[in-house]
Amino acid sequence: MIGIIGPEDSIRLVQEVSAGEGRAGDLTVRAYTRPEQAPELARELDELCQVLLFTGRIPHAFAASAGGLRAEIDYMPHAGIDLYRTLSRMLLASGGRLPTVSVDTIEADIVRETYHDIELTPPTEILPIADSSGLLFSGLDEIVAFHRERYASGAVEACLTCLGAVHRDLRESGVPVWRVEHTRASVRDALRRAWLAAEIRQSRATQIAVMMIEVAEQGGRGHDTYQVERQRLRLREALLEHAERMRGRLSTIDDRTLLITTTRGTVESAIARQRSGHATLLTLRGVDVEHTVGFGAGTTIAAAEDNARKALALGRGSGDTHVVFPDGEIYSSRESPVKQRLRETASGVLRISEQLRLGPLSTRRLLEALRQTDPNEVTARGLADAYGVEVRSARRLLNSLRAAGYAEEIGVHVSTGAGRPQTVYRVEMQRLFDEIGGGV
Repeated sequence: MIGIIGPEDSIRLVQEVSAGEGRAGDLTVRAYTRPEQAPELARELDELCQVLLFTGRIPHAFAASAGGLRAEIDYMPHAGIDLYRTLSRMLLASGGRLPTVSVDTIEADIVRETYHDIELTPPTEILPIADSSGLLFSGLDEIVAFHRERYASGAVEACLTCLGAVHRDLRESGVPVWRVEHTRASVRDALRRAWLAAEIRQSRATQIAVMMIEVAEQGGRGHDTYQVERQRLRLREALLEHAERMRGRLSTIDDRTLLITTTRGTVESAIARQRSGHATLLTLRGVDVEHTVGFGAGTTIAAAEDNARKALALGRGSGDTHVVFPDGEIYSSRESPVKQRLRETASGVLRISEQLRLGPLSTRRLLEALRQTDPNEVTARGLADAYGVEVRSARRLLNSLRAAGYAEEIGVHVSTGAGRPQTVYRVEMQRLFDEIGGGV
């Protein structure tokens, strides 16, 4: 199930496009009057949906900043085709002349490329709404003020905004304003990505997961054999009840180690409940012997068991319950998910990962991709080819590097053919290598 969050007019468009694709029943929607309401609406849908799709970058940023969501979240970016349509309407309304404008929300590269395609000088007033570190403003009032100030000073003749609330505020105050709205094509592309993401998450939820229980050694001198056996029977009864609650199966590895086989989805649901402060299946009930618990997930039982053993090793002595996922990510019952991964523990990489807000493995892949490019002339398209992602994602990575101080914009590359101009960055590769203590 996909959750859609946005203003009412955007919601209606999404529903129409979804109906045209024959998948209207796959959506659950929530409409807001102001983007600041997005986090609350997202929490309402979080338990119902695998993916939450916001109709704009700003509500997505609000929800991402609030955190605490289990579902995957994404937004419908305003693409060049959306801006083309708005500019076409402005041309028709103004008799063929485009006014100078201020622009918000749309990425600066997209604005420049769109204007280049129609052989016009791009607007210089482009407000950076958000970057990889989150929102760059505290509320919509700042965006409204940005446009009002540019218009009042005579720097622009009109304003372009993607935000319904900003459009409404500017129009009511007499500022000439046009709203950039999604086209059906951009909505359709976003929905198809969301449906694919939901299918992937559903597939991942059915991965194998195991709960491995290691009990302290029982018996020995001075222990009543009968009492020891009764204790073992009580333990097995408690574990059988726990396996039933997990919709899993109990098996025995040896005298001190038992295993409950279940699904990753069950374990992730238990993690979500624990984060919310509720009783959770991560903890055994009715077990009166000293024990350690570890969870592992994997594409095979052997891989899941191997990860569960790693989780057990992490939990010995601390009493905490750990979950180890196939990509090496670790969850600990003591706190929120640990940002460290078992397969990437180099302190330099972890430090850069935190700055870029990427996973350590993704950070190492990014560094490897940058090695394949000229650090003095890095473009989003070149990085996308080296890293194996879409150009839009490569732009975000470069913006993250710039925000962290590892890259700077040095110009724009314009191809001699039909290609669009690309912002050129200089990346401080030596500084990155120094941070991680050597080569990639």
